[in-house]
Amino acid sequence: MLLAAAAPTDAQHLYRWVDDQGNVHYSDVMPPTEVEKGHTQLSPQGMPVRSVPPAKTPEQIRRERELARLRAQQQRMLEQQRADDRVLLNTFHSVDDLIMTRDGNLSDIDTLIQVKKGNIRRQQDWLTKLRAEAADLERKGEPVPDELKERIAGTEHAIEDALAAIVEREQQKQEVRRKFDRDLKRLRQLKDLPSSNVPEAATATRPPALDNLVECNDQRSCEALWQRALSYVERHATLPIESLGTDLAMTRAPQEREDIALTVSRIWREDGGGASIFLDVQCTSYSPGQEKACETEARSAVLNGFRSALGGDGDSSNRGTAAARFQGAAPERRLSGG
Repeated sequence: MLLAAAAPTDAQHLYRWVDDQGNVHYSDVMPPTEVEKGHTQLSPQGMPVRSVPPAKTPEQIRRERELARLRAQQQRMLEQQRADDRVLLNTFHSVDDLIMTRDGNLSDIDTLIQVKKGNIRRQQDWLTKLRAEAADLERKGEPVPDELKERIAGTEHAIEDALAAIVEREQQKQEVRRKFDRDLKRLRQLKDLPSSNVPEAATATRPPALDNLVECNDQRSCEALWQRALSYVERHATLPIESLGTDLAMTRAPQEREDIALTVSRIWREDGGGASIFLDVQCTSYSPGQEKACETEARSAVLNGFRSALGGDGDSSNRGTAAARFQGAAPERRLSGG
């Protein structure tokens, strides 16, 4: 009886698969040549028990790894943005605090510039004296000592260095203004106060072409594409933008399956000469096994239409009708509240 009961166990698993010609096959053993094409395991009654998907191609694996890398980069940027926001809010309790700090920093630099200018003036007086001394010697027909020539040359170099330092300080003032301008816009956004232009900045990486990624090769084109990307997010997200930083925009998190929540980031190359603008959807859950819950037709259409809408290069012949309705460049404009 035990042997009889055990006999069917070797044959209790059946397999169903489709060959390259579209023919359906059933067998209790999967041919080794067909295993990677995917199959369905059946019960003795012919009911599906388990489905094994086809093995992924090297290209699919490469794209998935690249998407994972981009999402990780995006997450790091988001975490950095949140950390910067906390520092900003803890440092400045009001717009007036920030403006006072900015003006104080500029005043400190101006003081250093004035000190440099005072030193230059004294060095100029000293140089005039040294040159007059050399001229007197020449009028008398006497040679100018090497030591006097070295003092004249050293004073000239000191004046040149001081002038270069002043230029550097002036550039530093411009950088302070730009930094505080970015901080001021961000602080106004965090405190829900009126603001305008989106600031400019930089970070790094260069991915391959994807439908939800567009590359640019210089500061001007990157800024134009960034504004189009922000406009695209505004037009296609069903939720408002909640976080808008220098190179990152993120809508409110989705609550329902139908919500289209988006994140777009501008990832600068190390040389600063270009960037990649990457669009991704937010999911209601990132738990293992919930990946498919994030993939809806509407979300896929938005991702697939991104590259085409921004005028990205590459072949668009395989993008399908769902993405086609998003073709055409978005108008260039800036978002408020940046």
